[in-house]
Amino acid sequence: MCPLPFLAAAVAASRTPLRLLGRGLAAMSAARRLKSVDYEVFGRVQGVCFRMYTEDEARKIGVVGWVKNTSKGTVTGQVQGPEEKVNSILE
Repeated sequence: MCPLPFLAAAVAASRTPLRLLGRGLAAMSAARRLKSVDYEVFGRVQGVCFRMYTEDEARKIGVVGWVKNTSKGTVTGQVQGPEEKVNSILE
């Protein structure tokens, strides 16, 4: 179960930015092909800390973007970064 401060933040904030030590896409090599993907996840994804898990995985992999809960009970977001890293987090 998510701690209360995170639950309150989910209600108050429409998007949770994924930050990578303040570097973001500007620090990524121009030699790599960059990719941006909008996504929506269905199933039991609200109330199980899915957004926090997604943010942690994005940091580990090295991509940026945002993620939020929807009123339909799904989670939607956007992920950006080198193509191979974006493909990795989508799996």
